[in-house]
Amino acid sequence: MRAEKLNTWLTLGANIGVLIGLLLLVVELDQNSDVVRAQIHQARSDNFEAFMVETADMEYLLPALAKLRAAGGPRDVSALQKLDAIERERVRMYYRGRVMGYDNLHYQYENGFLEEEFYKIRVEGSIRALAPLWSELGLINLGAENPRVSPSFAAEIERLLSEE
Repeated sequence: MRAEKLNTWLTLGANIGVLIGLLLLVVELDQNSDVVRAQIHQARSDNFEAFMVETADMEYLLPALAKLRAAGGPRDVSALQKLDAIERERVRMYYRGRVMGYDNLHYQYENGFLEEEFYKIRVEGSIRALAPLWSELGLINLGAENPRVSPSFAAEIERLLSEE
């Protein structure tokens, strides 16, 4: 009888220990999730900063971008007419990379990896401003069978443009 009682108490103690261990594991996983999100955000910021510094140093692209801006671009797509064929191709390739980056940011937002505040403030406005230029450069093909971006990103671009 005494052994049974001792066994019952030991089993109860072990079960309580397991529950406490599981609770601690849940807390640790939650903390790790926050740390990973912070690291992702920092990596995104570091990447953007490095990209901008690299762009500022580009011997051939920077003059083409400056010429585009001086002519009213990127908001005014007719500014592309001020570029010669080589400058236009440099600008096209630059924005091709940017389109893929925004497609990825949209994917991250859709899947909960990007905070809504960041997306609304930093991403949506840029997409609205740049989408007409992307279209003029042939980088996106909205409403077509092959939009040249992920279907969900094409739908997002269309949504944002329709709100204007």
